[in-house]
Formats: sequence, C-alpha cells, structure tokens
Amino acid sequence: MAMHVIFPGPRTTIQDKGRLGYQNSGFAPSGFIDRVASRMANCLVNNLDSEAVIEFCLAGPILRFDEEVNIAVCGGDFTIDVEGKKYPANKAVHVPAGKMITIITGNVGTFGSIAIGGGLDIPEVMGSRSTNVRCGIGGFHGRALQAGDTIELRHPGFGKQNLSWRWVPERHLVSPEDKETTHIRVLPGPQEDMFTEKGIETFYSSKYTISNQSDRMGFRLKGPEVETVNGPDILSDGIVNGSVQISGTGEPIVMMADRQTTGGYAKIASIINVDIPLFAQLRPGQKVLFTRCTIQESQRLMREANKAWKEHRRNLRGPLFLPREEE
Repeated sequence: MAMHVIFPGPRTTIQDKGRLGYQNSGFAPSGFIDRVASRMANCLVNNLDSEAVIEFCLAGPILRFDEEVNIAVCGGDFTIDVEGKKYPANKAVHVPAGKMITIITGNVGTFGSIAIGGGLDIPEVMGSRSTNVRCGIGGFHGRALQAGDTIELRHPGFGKQNLSWRWVPERHLVSPEDKETTHIRVLPGPQEDMFTEKGIETFYSSKYTISNQSDRMGFRLKGPEVETVNGPDILSDGIVNGSVQISGTGEPIVMMADRQTTGGYAKIASIINVDIPLFAQLRPGQKVLFTRCTIQESQRLMREANKAWKEHRRNLRGPLFLPREEE
C-alpha cells in the first residue's frame, strides 16, 4: 500500500523524535517541532509516540491512499476533507481506499502533524527518520515532500480496523484574532550575566511579537532592545531546543528543532520543555511575554504533563487489534 502526494504544501517534511546524539558532529537533531501534537496524532492511530509523522506549516498537503487507512491530524485547528466529508483535528479518521484527503488551514496554530496508522516506510538515518533539509539526510530523500512522491507504509494492514471513534481533547491555543498575549515560561540562560539589570528587566517585562522571519530553525522576535554589558557576542557554544539568543540588534531569537548546533550570541534564557509546543504554534504577529521559572518548577510541570498523558493514553486503548507499548 502506498501514499501518494498530490500537493505537498510548503515546507512539509517527515519528522520523528529526532536525530539524537550527533550534535557534537554538527548534525541538528531536527524532529517534532510540536511534540504534543505528534504524540496525540500517533496515539489516535495506534502508533508509538515516537513514530514518524508528516509535519506541515499552515497549508497542509493533499494525499491519496491506495487502500483504507487510519489517519489523524493534530496541532492547530486544521480540518480533514475526505472528498467532501469534513472532519475536525484531534480525532482519528478512517479513509477508504482510493480516497483523496485535503488538509484545510484553520485560524489557530501554525504546525500540523499527520500520523498514518502503521507508520511510513522511511529508512532510518543515524537512528531517525527525521528530515534534515540543510544536510539533505533523513525523511524522504533528505528533502521536503513534492508533488508526485509515493511513500509505502510499513504496516498497511493496520488500516483495516476503523479507529474513527478515537479522539483527544482540543488544546487551548491562542487565536491571532483574540489579540491575547501568550505567557511563556523560561529558565535563566547560561550567559545571563552578560546582560545589564536594565536589559534583563526589559526582557521579562516586554511583549515581543513573532516575526515573519520564523521557521523550524528559529523564531525571530520584534520588540524592545535587550541591553548587554559589552555586546552579545560570545565564543560559540552549544544550543538546545528553546534557547533564547539575543542578536546583534538586541532582539531575541528562539532556537527551534532545526537549530544550528552551536551559536555565537549570548543566551539570556531557555524556554522550558512543557511550553515549547505552545510557543511553536504561535503565528507571525502574535505576542509573547516571557516569565522566569525555576528548574524545580520546570521539572514538576514536565512530570505532571507526562503523568496526565500516560493516563489519557491508557483510557484510549480500546479494542485494538495489536497492543502497542511505547519503547
């Protein structure tokens, strides 16, 4: 059984948990930009949380499947159109053989994750199926999807059981129309001492706007200049997902899934893991306010989120044809 790409949408790639353990060799981890959306979608179609998904930005793809299949889309408030029949995000959809699906953009959220029951037959490169476009490795031939691409499924038989009764609660994402400011919690960065007291106060008290110059590599923010002691330049050192650099203009840049492995701008903060998926779903023009958090609080929030997710996943088990346990 194969999936055919009729229209890819811009910047649509294959992503999974990421290419871990190779940053010291210059390879960015890549992987899910919204870990919550991807695991929700995978769970709905009975995949492992770490299974590769099709990730798109705003405009989703048009796909056709040779045989019946279960799919799910999570992230923003996207709609699945199966040749005229429309289904919301955050639920499993059983697609009959030969049918074409179109992902319709909603008003909230930026990135969407499409999970295909049974998984995509994509080879692993350095332990991951994630696409690293800059290096040309992983995913489908190391690039974004294109019209005419055909991808086989690893377990096509998984589509024979209709899972359309499965759903997950809708996430609360801030709509651009609400003009609401999103509060994002951060830990103090490793070079916080390079900023003046005034600069630190500016960073935590100012509202910053997501710029159009934002993608999987990083989100540029517009707002008041963050004052430094002697400039933001440092000897390049490691960057993690969610690192907040202050550029030469004094404005923040938040590094994301396709970030470079090292950088030469001082890092004033790092977004906590629980809030990275929320931040990733902000659209250009939306505003964010950073709030200081402690390591202990960050760890507590992550434990609570993981506990809540495991409980929800147990409740979703149902009468599945094959038990699936996370590796």
